[in-house]
Amino acid sequence: MKGSVNLLESASKQMITNEARQCWDEMQSMDNIVVTAHRSPDGDAVGSLLGLLNHLREAGLNAMGILPDRFPSFLSWMPGLEHVLIHDESPQAANALLMNADAIWCLDFNGPSRTGKMETTLRNAPAKKWVVDHHQNPEEFADRLFSNPDCGSTCELIFDLILGWGQLDELSLNAAKCLYTGIMTDTGSFRYASVTEHTHLILAHFLNKGLSQAEIHEWVFDQQSLNRVRLQAYAISSRLRVWMDKGVGMIGLTKDDLERFGYQAGDTEGIVNSILAIEGVKLAIFAKESEGRIKMSLRSVGEINVRDLASKYFNGGGHIHAAGGVFESNSMEVLVSYIEESIIGQSH
Repeated sequence: MKGSVNLLESASKQMITNEARQCWDEMQSMDNIVVTAHRSPDGDAVGSLLGLLNHLREAGLNAMGILPDRFPSFLSWMPGLEHVLIHDESPQAANALLMNADAIWCLDFNGPSRTGKMETTLRNAPAKKWVVDHHQNPEEFADRLFSNPDCGSTCELIFDLILGWGQLDELSLNAAKCLYTGIMTDTGSFRYASVTEHTHLILAHFLNKGLSQAEIHEWVFDQQSLNRVRLQAYAISSRLRVWMDKGVGMIGLTKDDLERFGYQAGDTEGIVNSILAIEGVKLAIFAKESEGRIKMSLRSVGEINVRDLASKYFNGGGHIHAAGGVFESNSMEVLVSYIEESIIGQSH
């Protein structure tokens, strides 16, 4: 039987390098540090941003966070959000922060295009750009890249970064809460194959710090608005299509559907996983009309590679079993026909 393994032995070697340690040393003389993540931020994006941001600020560094757009309301409890600007809501202030930064930590995205309207300013910012990410095929824009596509979450990589800095004793409970949230949400509450022994060692470290995992699960999963519950029920009861002989399920929500239930960011979180939970479904597609086009989320099990499907059909990407993209139309029926002709009409 395999013997016990400590955190240092099991950590991602990608994060415990001289380059990673040099980042810490270089930050000591910097006046302005920015931490950012991708648009439509999920638990891993917000968790990794706030986990690192809290740690840097608690170490006495002048750090601020920027998110391209608003995060889901079920993440609004997370510590440190008062130090985060939303680019869509305060573009001038956010752009000024980016342009005056000495270093920009780019978390949970593999290219500047993932930051939406913030992309141009991010590309033009003279700061050093340090990327921590777990998505495939990173774009060559980073001065330093800490990437591990096999890792289940960027939050786990941020933990390893702090571990590599030799600062686990300084990692606060507030930072731990943020990192735990990202690991939990990006691993499907620890049920995906990306969860490893190292993941559970991290969780044990958080529990030893006094983290209450039950409390965090309640904040994230058990504080749903009535509108969100009704929207998700409507999506499943009225918008679900299943091609059972092909093992494919889909839900598409139009702009009218979303407005009917007072849609807020995060209200459709988890719908695509509900499709995948149907017996016999191996490929789940969730589509949502947004700003004149349709945003896509794809999930799969087994040998179906949704990263390749997203890249081929929806100008997107992601992971083998979790990916996203965009369909350049606002017609859900056109999208359904396209899916039937392309994905459904071909073997996976």
